[in-house]
Amino acid sequence: MPHPSRADTGPPEPPAPSPLAGGAARSRASALPVLALAAVVLVALNVRGPLAALPPVAVELRSDLAVSAGAVGLLTTLPVLCFGAATPFGAWVTARFGLRTAVLACLGGVLLGTLVRSAGGYPAALAGTVVLGMAITIGNIAMPVLISEDFPSAVGLVTALYAASFNVGSALTTAVTPLVAVPLGWRTATAVWAVLAVVAAVVVLRAHRRSRGGPGTAPAGSDRTGRTDRAGRAGRADGGRLDPHPVPVRRRATTWLLVAACAAQSFSYYGTTAWLPELLADRLGAGPEAAGVSAAVFQVAAVVGAFGVPAVLRATARPRVALWLVCAGWATLPLGLLLAPQLWWCWAALAGAAQGGGITVVLVSAVARGREVRAGRAGGPADVRAASALVQGGGYLAGALGPVVVGAAHDASGGWTAPLLVLLTAVAVLLATGTAGVPRREPAPV
Repeated sequence: MPHPSRADTGPPEPPAPSPLAGGAARSRASALPVLALAAVVLVALNVRGPLAALPPVAVELRSDLAVSAGAVGLLTTLPVLCFGAATPFGAWVTARFGLRTAVLACLGGVLLGTLVRSAGGYPAALAGTVVLGMAITIGNIAMPVLISEDFPSAVGLVTALYAASFNVGSALTTAVTPLVAVPLGWRTATAVWAVLAVVAAVVVLRAHRRSRGGPGTAPAGSDRTGRTDRAGRAGRADGGRLDPHPVPVRRRATTWLLVAACAAQSFSYYGTTAWLPELLADRLGAGPEAAGVSAAVFQVAAVVGAFGVPAVLRATARPRVALWLVCAGWATLPLGLLLAPQLWWCWAALAGAAQGGGITVVLVSAVARGREVRAGRAGGPADVRAASALVQGGGYLAGALGPVVVGAAHDASGGWTAPLLVLLTAVAVLLATGTAGVPRREPAPV
């Protein structure tokens, strides 16, 4: 039976499950559709993996294209800038064409950008990188909303799977790309990952056919029948009346607190990934092997952190407890490298788990804040999309500054104490803003 229009004054819709419930009323694992879960994983591999393919072949790329190290660095920084600057564009595509169409546009852009980046000289590499960044931005906005629509009783668990797959994709491309580059060259080694975008698109299309007419098929901000969901613009007050003046997501203090928390999380992540290998080389005389191990430990441990967040939510029903554990893990990296740098592998593992858990907490909290009850009604898809776009857009813009600020602190001080204190400050910002912005408890069903 189709859902009633928001303009109707009949009885309210049935309660929606808690968006933070990593597992709630029924057996989650057996209820989750396998094909839709496979689509989540494959999309996640595509929105991070292609970006990790360049650093392992940076030397070959620089030699072949006859460009400076700074020019190569721009190719790794541009996508993160796009994640922030192109967020309004990504939100518009998602709202205008619907969630699954937006995801397919993301995958098509990843395919095109990957091929263009590998096909010509430096201008082509630059153009392909911009296409990649803009395409991935669309996926960044669409996927959290799609997960909340398709898996309403397991948002935490599926978001954790999505976030963990980021790191799996990065680790996979980092490990395999140089192996392919030895016999075939850097162009083929980076272009081959376009195949993964094709596979993901096929799975998303099959999942779409299996669930035709279900959530995620209509434009975001519409109900399942395709009619405009006015919950994004007006709320239902007591007695079924529409409240013409609900508080928009962008005017809520909790939204901007989550923006600051995401900014601190992203700043810490990108600042650490950019400079941890050089820090270990300077302080401990570590060689390239140790640098590679540190990067691998940092990325792989994130899988543990991503799945740890739903476990904490199930055990405590307090998202802030998960946030505090994330901040404690992050803090061990700068403090540990200052006080006991020889145990770097331990600090890298703890911080890696923290970064995986941190992005999960932020994404799930953005969905929760978008769907929370305001002005007598629960937020609709438009609210979730707006919260996700604002939080990620601001967060990734700050993340792009991480390597620059940490590097500037190193240049100014001539050592690594100041950069580590900068990272510790970012963790403190994450703790303060996250504690205020993350819901105190799992929201009750509305």
